[in-house]
Amino acid sequence: MNKDIIESINFLLKEYERLKKKKEMKIITKSENETLIKLSNFLGKK
Repeated sequence: MNKDIIESINFLLKEYERLKKKKEMKIITKSENETLIKLSNFLGKK
């Protein structure tokens, strides 16, 4: 079970980094931006 939790957290972190890069490149879609905001809040990042 701990392995599943670690994999889930790692996925969320990778997705956050991917979306952050897309935003910096200004090619992010509206729905991706909404996801980035939600991930930022969930992960406590700004």
